[in-house]
Amino acid sequence: MAAPRWYLRDVRQPWLAVVLAAASGCGALLGIDDFVTRDGAVDGGTGDDGAPTDAALPPDARACFGTLSPICLPTLPTAPVSVAGTIDTDADTRCVAITQPGAPTLCVIAGTTVTVATTVATGARPLVLLATGALTVTGTLDASSARAGDTGAGASATPCSPGADGAPTTNGAGGGAGGSFGGTGGMGGNGANGAAGGTPGVGPAVAAIRGGCGGGAGGAGSTAASGGAGGASGGAIALIAGATIEVRAGGAVFASGAGGAAANAPDGNRGGGGGGGSGGLVVLEAPTITIAGTIAANGGGGGGGGDCCDGFPGADGTTTSFDQPAAGGANEGGTHGGPGGDGGARNDAAQPGRPPNGGGGGGGGGGAVGVVWVRGAITGTRISPAPTVVP
Repeated sequence: MAAPRWYLRDVRQPWLAVVLAAASGCGALLGIDDFVTRDGAVDGGTGDDGAPTDAALPPDARACFGTLSPICLPTLPTAPVSVAGTIDTDADTRCVAITQPGAPTLCVIAGTTVTVATTVATGARPLVLLATGALTVTGTLDASSARAGDTGAGASATPCSPGADGAPTTNGAGGGAGGSFGGTGGMGGNGANGAAGGTPGVGPAVAAIRGGCGGGAGGAGSTAASGGAGGASGGAIALIAGATIEVRAGGAVFASGAGGAAANAPDGNRGGGGGGGSGGLVVLEAPTITIAGTIAANGGGGGGGGDCCDGFPGADGTTTSFDQPAAGGANEGGTHGGPGGDGGARNDAAQPGRPPNGGGGGGGGGGAVGVVWVRGAITGTRISPAPTVVP
């Protein structure tokens, strides 16, 4: 007896992209009804977690998930996955590398269910956690970048138009612009004698799973490298599930940007402050999404300009205090150097760096908010920026 041909009886959740073609062998996707043979017999079904059982798939089928950047796995996962600790998306052996045209390669970790305890995600690749059934976050899943710490997974992605550097000059350089993504970064402050602060770039369209854009560097003053470095953007995390996503009370998903560095090397020397990095990207895609915890992808504060001495760095983008902007770095003190601009948060646009009231370099602009991209029915209030809900 010839093997039956396979087709889908019903697509109940059109928000999940599906491809079914004998030539490609891509024939299954989360959220679809049972597979049915040509004679109408149902072959297989779903397990207790809502995931298709092995019998529900033809032998050559691949599973395709998601719509922002469709992900086709060579085989469906057969076991639950628990995530905790640190994930280096360039080296973790659980990662399935999935390419995106014109965008970073992804690290995809898939299970029948996925449970996330406190986890830090680093590396060049964005992190995708994919459950054929339920995905639950009980701890903090963090792909934020910190000025003096980790750089989030997939941060400062290309293509990108980062904040421009401040203009250099020995008499007081311009501050770097903040990074743009879900909004526009803050303009860098001018230096004491008119050296231009950096202009923010245009935030890239969200057409793939990727991180945000970094801030520009402060211009050099009377010594080389006296401008502050720009902050890295927040990284990128995608959570995709066939049944539910739940971020429990006390749980969180963070992808905030780093603060810009202050003028330095070695004593300010009239350098400009660095721009803050933008927030990154958080993707939530499931039929039902419940956020009892916190989601944040906020921008970092711009660094303060220096004169004879250093300014102060901008604060990293906020996470637990999700609706509060990250503070821009203070100037050297008094009229010396310009303060940095605050970063973007839920109700606050990124702020420009300021010129000094006396001598020295301008402050760096704050980084803009990132993007929380949602497909599915979502509930929850502790989310910054406000979700972009896609039909």
